[in-house]
Amino acid sequence: MLQPFPILFLPLLLSALVLVLPLERAVLADADTQAAAACSSLQRADIERRLSTKTPYRVIANYDETPPQYAGCHPTRIWSVIRHGSRNPSKKVILRAQQRLVELQQRLLSQPHPNLCPAEMKQLREWSWGHLNAAEDEKLLVAEGEDELIELAERMQLRFPSLLPDMYDPAWYYMKYTDTQRTLKSAQSFATGLFGRHRIHAVRYPRPVYRDPVLRFYKLCDRWRTDVDKNPETFINARRFTEEPEMQSAVEHVRGSTQLPDLGPEDVELMYMVCAFETSWQRRRQRESVWCSFFDVDALRALEFAKDLEYYWNDGYGYELTHRIACPAIADMFSAIDPVSQAMPRANVTFYFTHSGTLLKLLAHLGLAKDKEALTHKHFGSERLWRTSEIDAFATNLAFLRYECEQEPPRVLVLHQERAVRLPGCPQDEDLCPLATIRRLYADSVERCDFEALCQVDDTK
Repeated sequence: MLQPFPILFLPLLLSALVLVLPLERAVLADADTQAAAACSSLQRADIERRLSTKTPYRVIANYDETPPQYAGCHPTRIWSVIRHGSRNPSKKVILRAQQRLVELQQRLLSQPHPNLCPAEMKQLREWSWGHLNAAEDEKLLVAEGEDELIELAERMQLRFPSLLPDMYDPAWYYMKYTDTQRTLKSAQSFATGLFGRHRIHAVRYPRPVYRDPVLRFYKLCDRWRTDVDKNPETFINARRFTEEPEMQSAVEHVRGSTQLPDLGPEDVELMYMVCAFETSWQRRRQRESVWCSFFDVDALRALEFAKDLEYYWNDGYGYELTHRIACPAIADMFSAIDPVSQAMPRANVTFYFTHSGTLLKLLAHLGLAKDKEALTHKHFGSERLWRTSEIDAFATNLAFLRYECEQEPPRVLVLHQERAVRLPGCPQDEDLCPLATIRRLYADSVERCDFEALCQVDDTK
């Protein structure tokens, strides 16, 4: 027969429970910590700054809104080209993600011992791009893209309040976009940052053109399309890099982290692209895209370099023709900041909303981000200026500002990514460059820009 539990032991029992329960919670918490430690060790900063042209602008933006001061000088005109903000992927990428990545997702979820922590497994189970319609949603500006342009406008207005008033005047402001939804929405978002939501209905835009001769000049260049864009030789360095040890190591790392030994380089690139887009979209989400979890820093660096090779040869310094054809945009810049005739007056403020291909060709035309040697598949380990993650993120921007000065002729401030840059041939010890110097440096772009001759296809080849 069981003896009744002596009441005098109850206080001791309660004391023991008080000691044991926290200990049990600590053990469980320690188990949770161990599970969390098994998650990818990549930090958000490791990912965000290595996404090539899909890099979100927030990680490279200049948040110093202090108006630049140059003694005796004040800004009177600005001409700026701005890439659209973060967007949806192309139709091709959406379809591949909805097919191939769904297949990989199912294989990963069916593994008896997946190489993912519980939080990542939950992300993977919930992952879907079913909300995207490849035909209707491709390349549309997303909410993050709108925020990028609003915030960019707000910072620029704080730096140059006299030049960028918050009241819209069509005689003062000229704003134009290409015939795409992503540049239209970027222009409207930028206008929101300048004038406020309740005033953007008053902003006038000229009729957009898909093949705009200034905003998208390369679309009108048949020779560039045949000799560069559609030329298989253009991408030979990117293809050769897939055989280099660094890229092979990246593929092997992803095969190991996924435990899917049959993954091909194209699968790894697709995972990188989805990782990039989802990271760009999600500023405030605590965890990055689950597809980023399978990379390490070295793998991301290799994939970023592969993209740098593609853009260097297709849109940058790889072929002289590519950057020479940017001359119509340079000529337009001079007509905006240095109008020589009042017969064709220009607004004091010009903002163009365009695309990656335009910005990269302009940078190369100006001699910016130029390395001493042509970039090849053998240059992975070397320091390079041509890093698309830094020079061509979403919402990338380039601006020329004319300054009137009391004691000297007009000068020009050039900004890239909201930071002063010094053009080759300009003084390298100060931000402002004489307007006359810049006119001399780029005289060919204005006086001898025979775009039609440059773009004439050589039928004898």
